[in-house]
This record gives sequence, structure tokens and C-alpha cells, in this order.
Amino acid sequence: MKFDPSELSGDTDEIISLFIDYITRTDEEIEDEKDRGQRKTQVKIFLANNHGFELGSLTDEIEYLAQTEGLSEYIQRYITEHNFHEDRLGDDVSYVEIDTPKRARTDQFVFIDDGDYLRVITAERRKWTEKTVEKLIQYLPSLERVFLTPSDLEDIVSDLYGTSVAGFTAKYHSYKTDKRASIRFHGGTDEDLEKVENVFDAKPTRLEFNQRNSPEAAVRSSVAQEGHFTFSSVRPGSEDRGAQTLEELSKGFEAHDEQNYKVEHRPVRETFKNGLTIEGGTTLRLIDDSEDYSLEQDTADFLEERILDHKRRYEYSVWEHGNYFVFDKDTGEPFEITVEDEDIHLHAKETTTSTTFRNFCSLVFEEFDSTYSLEKNSRRLKA
Repeated sequence: MKFDPSELSGDTDEIISLFIDYITRTDEEIEDEKDRGQRKTQVKIFLANNHGFELGSLTDEIEYLAQTEGLSEYIQRYITEHNFHEDRLGDDVSYVEIDTPKRARTDQFVFIDDGDYLRVITAERRKWTEKTVEKLIQYLPSLERVFLTPSDLEDIVSDLYGTSVAGFTAKYHSYKTDKRASIRFHGGTDEDLEKVENVFDAKPTRLEFNQRNSPEAAVRSSVAQEGHFTFSSVRPGSEDRGAQTLEELSKGFEAHDEQNYKVEHRPVRETFKNGLTIEGGTTLRLIDDSEDYSLEQDTADFLEERILDHKRRYEYSVWEHGNYFVFDKDTGEPFEITVEDEDIHLHAKETTTSTTFRNFCSLVFEEFDSTYSLEKNSRRLKA
């Protein structure tokens, strides 16, 4: 999809309608596109937690990043190989181009400000978004991709009106075993997903679903653990339903991300004449839901080996087995870890933010054990 940026207004709803119209077509048109090998690209929405990025400031952010000391070769190469342009269209929307001169290519994006989150909407192919805007989100210090748990994906889809699973990707891996499973199921149903979860202990990392607006499927979409969702088609006459679903999915992603990682209450110490008190606390609990259990496996030892020692971003000290004081060198923030049996508890310190928690949890899900579920307890301790 290529469009004339001069046709874009500052009205967010009109811009979203432009993208919805692009993927609106009948089943017959979809089949005809397949036969001719000219399938339209999907509309994609990437969600990022916003830590201070302001619309209209992209060029300044890139220049500031380029002058940062100790910048990795990957980021330096990314900056030198691309050109960046941003035009502010309205209070909460801007138009962004990322040029790749070596490929004589310009990719188009729309940035939408949603307060604590930034939404990026595009119809570029994924092979190019991975090289352009996804790396931009990864490299800018003020942005961080949303990351969801498998249960988040299922909750978000089930909360939408009239949805049914139409396919999925489910994965299993665990520090307890050498067994691995990656199952991609096109045309899969809710029952198929349940069977895969029960038999292989595999959890969904991507869910495809259909949404009805009448007896027929009106919206075909998918959601992914790495903080993005796509629209493949909308049936003519259901454009409003498509726009509403886009909004509901965005809000669902943002709400689950905030629910999982936001540090509402910090362990701030207040000193008195006769002692001190802790005013609050936030703990993330990664709960092992796997049926596999062996006394020969020591979760703390494996966590040290595969995450704390293996990842250069962490420095840590141990005051007793399974209890760690950890410093995240990338964010400059400390936190604590306690391992109880096979569960992992993350405790916020005074300066711990959602970024540190989110990054650690994504490593656990992606590289340590995919079977964990996530719960958060954040409360004020002092009345």
C-alpha cells in the first residue's frame, strides 16, 4: 500500500479508515488475488510503551541517539543506512517515512500517540518492518515494544465480540528438558489449541481469529506475543466493525501490558526516630504451570546459568541460594529475585521501572521456560 501523504488529514479516525478500506474485500476478491499471486499486504499495528517520545521529535531523537557514547555497531549501521522523516499531522498523529537508499525504498508509517503508549500502523510487508520501524522501536531509548504472555493473547481475543480461533502458533521449551515443540496450525480451532496445550504443554505465541458481524466472518485478524497485531481482511459493510476491533485490540494490548509490568507502588523507605517503614511494594510472580517436575532440577541454578550469567546485561550478587540482588546494566536499575521451588519472584526496588521487569520476563518466556504464567502484586503498605 502506497499513499500520498498530502491526502492524510490530522483526524485519527479518518486515517484508520484509510487502512481499513485498503483491506476491505469479498471472499471472491481474496481468492482471485491468490490465483493471480497478487495478495495485498496486511495492515499491521505495533504497540510500544512510551517513556517520553513526542510526536514530531523523531529527527531529534535519532540525532541524540547517534551522539550517544558506546553505541553498538548494529545501531550505528542502522542509523547510517536509513533516512528518517516525520510530519506532524495533528495533536496525536504523525506521518513517518523511513528511507533505505541502498534499496531505493521508502516505507510509510503512521504514529498515533495514546498517552503512555505509541501505536504504529502500516501496510508495509513484515520483511521490511523488521528492518525499519521495528528496529527503530528497539533502538530508541524512549520506546519499548509491548510483550504479552500466552494467556494475555487468549484473554484479548476472547474479550472481543463474536470471535473464534482460526489458527495459531504454539511453542514449548523448558530448562527441565531437551524436548522442544513449535506447532503452526492453519485452520485450527479453539479445541485444537486446547488439545495442543494439554498434550504438548505448548502455549500460543500467535493467534489467528475470525470475528463475525453477522453469521459470516467480518474481520480476519491475528495477535502476536511480541506486541503487534494484523488485519488480513474486512468484509464490505463491516468497516466500522474493523475500526472498532482495531481500537479494542490496541486498548487490550496496552491494558495487559500495564497490568503485567507497571510498578504502581515502590518500596520507598521512610525513617523515623525509632526505626523505619516501607511504604509500598511490587512483586511479579512467574508461576511454573508445567506438569513436569523433578527434584533433580534446581530452578535457581538453571536461572543463574541461562539468564543471569549468560546475558551480559546483568550483574548480580547472591546472599543465599535462590536469592539475588540484580542490576540491569541496560536500564541502570536494580531489582531482586527470589526462587521458590520452580516459581520466580521479581521484587521492585525504589528505581525499578516496567522496562526492567518487561525485559527480564520476555527473556524467561522466550529463552528459559515457555510454560510460566504471570501474576503481579502491587500494593501500598502504609495507610
